[in-house]
Amino acid sequence: MRFCLAALVVALFIAAAWLVDPFLLIILGVAPLVWIGLPAALVASILLVVSLRTGGSRRLALRTLAVVGAFACFVGLVIPTNHFVQGAAVSDAKAYPARVAPLLEAYRKEHGVYPASLDQLPTIPPVPRLLRRYGYHSSGQSYSFTFAQPGGLIDTWDFNSETQTWHLST
Repeated sequence: MRFCLAALVVALFIAAAWLVDPFLLIILGVAPLVWIGLPAALVASILLVVSLRTGGSRRLALRTLAVVGAFACFVGLVIPTNHFVQGAAVSDAKAYPARVAPLLEAYRKEHGVYPASLDQLPTIPPVPRLLRRYGYHSSGQSYSFTFAQPGGLIDTWDFNSETQTWHLST
């Protein structure tokens, strides 16, 4: 039973660190700690002090403090891990245009325009996770890449082939 619980916690940690948007992670992690965990820990601490003085059962107070503490540790570890994972994903997405540019230029030389889709290229380097949703756009004369900034509500990164630069739109 404990092994299954530990495996579940590890799976949740990996899923939260890898898949959950940072903004959502803060909403689902920090807000419950502040609005539920802190008051529960305060009440449990008071119950623990009372039970120590009266000789009553400390089980509920200790269990409550353990659960709040475990959740605080989980959130305290997953938020920086998520920040690291999302930062690496942004770097990977921003490096992608340089990897695919020679293929796009070869296509343009052969057909006179950039492809409407990356699927028209003979080979495609693996598309980074952040570029899979919005990805590549072409007018024929130029191309761009777009992806949503992790943790940004409406922020997007845009790459312009004419300037060869990334721009963060907020």
